[in-house]
Amino acid sequence: MNFNTFLSRLGIDPDNFKNVQTDPIATEGGFIFYAEQRTDERKCPHCSSSRVEIKSYHHVKINCSENENIKDILRVKKVRFVCMNCHRSFTPGLKGISRCANTSNMTKDLIFADFTRKMTFQGIANKYQVSNGYVVKQFDERVRFVPRSPLPKVLCIDEFHFSAELDQKYCCCLVDYQDRSVLDIIKSRQMAYLREYFSNISQSERSHVKVFISDMYDGYSTIKHVYFPTAIHVVDLFHVITQLTNAINRIRTRTMNTEARKGSVEYNFMKGHWKYFLCRRSKIPDKTYTYQKTGEVIHYSDLLFACLLLNHDLLNGYNVLQDLFKYSKSFTFEEAEDFIVWISDRLANSLCEDLKAVGRTYRKWRVEIANAFVKRQTGENLTNAIAENMNNHIKTIIKSAYGYQNFERFRKRCLLMLRYNKCP
Repeated sequence: MNFNTFLSRLGIDPDNFKNVQTDPIATEGGFIFYAEQRTDERKCPHCSSSRVEIKSYHHVKINCSENENIKDILRVKKVRFVCMNCHRSFTPGLKGISRCANTSNMTKDLIFADFTRKMTFQGIANKYQVSNGYVVKQFDERVRFVPRSPLPKVLCIDEFHFSAELDQKYCCCLVDYQDRSVLDIIKSRQMAYLREYFSNISQSERSHVKVFISDMYDGYSTIKHVYFPTAIHVVDLFHVITQLTNAINRIRTRTMNTEARKGSVEYNFMKGHWKYFLCRRSKIPDKTYTYQKTGEVIHYSDLLFACLLLNHDLLNGYNVLQDLFKYSKSFTFEEAEDFIVWISDRLANSLCEDLKAVGRTYRKWRVEIANAFVKRQTGENLTNAIAENMNNHIKTIIKSAYGYQNFERFRKRCLLMLRYNKCP
């Protein structure tokens, strides 16, 4: 009977060791196993001579942890031989343990498998009782390259904040709208990086893209026209509405500080209930607001209208926002474009520079915005929500790791985690 059968569970070949009976030593969370390397197989790897003698013995500790609950250690008594022919010394290798390694190959494989899971490098290191630097080294050695996925029919592109460095402040994420999977991550959204990236993709593959979805960043528009000239450019409606709500919010703040008396019911309502100035009118709750100083009770809708009357620009922006919310999701392209032009003209004719700027932006991007209003043959309106959702997962990866310094390492880790362990 082979008393070293426990070595098989640790991913190590028992034939490399003497067949001796030993009892493992129980520790907190695992065991310490003891094994002695065989001394009967003597052949010099340098000159193939059999005239070999034992020179010395030494002990090594091998980490064989399987997870955070099983922390096994193997103590090996290794032998050092000396060749009487060439006078060179050597130690025979052990199957399951790399040369000069203190971690078993099985544990290395388990670490490699966890690279696709939503765990930080430090979390993996804690799990297998190794250092963070060791896990990073294993990642760099075993994950040399992660290729990008082929371009899809519907391509989404969006940026996310990566670091404080100018060239890497905002990185770009490419997402397949239909498959809901990340395709690749580009180092920067600056034009030089975008041009270099897409110019390295063949024309035949780029022609496969039929719809290009982005926000209203001028660089994306340039990339679309240069590298995807036949694709339909769709601007995400979230960014369209955000342009107007941000302008209204700035006007609300100015109105609150200049037109409303500090401490008045209008001032308090505008300060504490700002979100009702930026949402659909139907979402205003059917309840009353009590002014604590006087005990006056006013319905939310009436108080909101009273605040809007304090500033004509605020009222104008709010009305345009409500009309924008009423857009029909079954517009034809011509109807959608006319609607956007009508909205942009109303904003451009305002006396407020904030609203005028939004109007100019809407007119500039009217074709792309109209494409977002049009319902596709599949019965859905295309948005960039898939890319926004993927960006949230990427931001979580960055935040949980307290940031990344090496972009290539970050890119490979994100692709492994998001592609092979798909987000819901």
